[in-house]
Amino acid sequence: MSSSGTTSADRGTRLRGIARQVSTFGAVSVATTILDFALFNVLILGDSVPVVAANTTSYSAGIVASYLLNKRFTFTGGGRDKQSHEVALFLLFNILGLGLNNLAVGLVADVRSTLVLNVMKLLAGVVAAIVKFVGFRRWVYPIVVAHTDEDGAPV
Repeated sequence: MSSSGTTSADRGTRLRGIARQVSTFGAVSVATTILDFALFNVLILGDSVPVVAANTTSYSAGIVASYLLNKRFTFTGGGRDKQSHEVALFLLFNILGLGLNNLAVGLVADVRSTLVLNVMKLLAGVVAAIVKFVGFRRWVYPIVVAHTDEDGAPV
């Protein structure tokens, strides 16, 4: 046992839990990204919808799916006492991701190459996913660990 009171078994269990969260978050991210990219490409087909508007619409659809799936599968047992606070924080991180994504596609909007638009969208999405995972785990869906005394009573 270390000086902090944790054993190597405790650390192993914690690491397995984090690995499970990362893999589940990854699966949810892939699913919501497919939804986002499919809708984005339908919207930009034929040049009738401006690129940033199409991206905002498609990314927003992914945000709704992401909240539902991450709440149910990735961060089970975590969350805020007030759902309004949880949703507000979730939206804050997703709006940051949307801003990064809109910046990326906006920078190449004049190129009007579907490939270039999708590559930029993907690169921005990878960066946003990393930031969102950390933010979700730390602030949106924190797991509160109950502190107990030697007899198991809450302190």
